[in-house]
Amino acid sequence: MQVTRSEDGKTAILSFLEGSGVSGSLSLDETQLSQLITSLGLAHAALIEKRPPAPIAGARFTPVYTTNWALQIDALTEGSMLAFQHPAYGPVGVVFGPQDVEQIIHGLQKQRTMIRSNPQDASTPS
Repeated sequence: MQVTRSEDGKTAILSFLEGSGVSGSLSLDETQLSQLITSLGLAHAALIEKRPPAPIAGARFTPVYTTNWALQIDALTEGSMLAFQHPAYGPVGVVFGPQDVEQIIHGLQKQRTMIRSNPQDASTPS
């Protein structure tokens, strides 16, 4: 499928590709598109649930610079859950176990010691 934005910018248009055996298109509003993204994500997770997580080294990703986020204790693992609003995927959460938390604390403390030429640079991506 090909996904484009409507001229008025209020809907996403999903069009079937040539050679797919299906013709036509679907128009989805923001809520419908979010539901489709969530459903596809759950379907993908089910397809790969028996596989170990893919390596992150060298993986391509798009950072999120502006979002709402929350940090909560995860009672099941005694770790911490970081949840944030991803502009492409919606709410996303990741649980860090106690060892991961120590690694993150160490990394954040190291980041705080960086010398910056302008103090305001600390709030902008490097």
